[in-house]
Amino acid sequence: MNQHGAFDVTALDDMFADLPKTLSPEQAAELFGVTVITIRNLITKDGDDPLPAIKIGKVWVILRDDFKAWLLRRSNNITD
Repeated sequence: MNQHGAFDVTALDDMFADLPKTLSPEQAAELFGVTVITIRNLITKDGDDPLPAIKIGKVWVILRDDFKAWLLRRSNNITD
């Protein structure tokens, strides 16, 4: 958060800068300190805005840029 209480996007930019273009659920879970089950639940959840991922065979692949955009949509970035 910045001094005005809004989410600091540059921190997310820094976090994602050195990541590969694709992430496994395991990598995404490690990045945010949650379980793989949590990430898989976010991918497969019904309703509003599931985590974007592609299933190739039995393996989920998360595109880095889609993941970042999803996180930004879900942030409480209120600047008023």
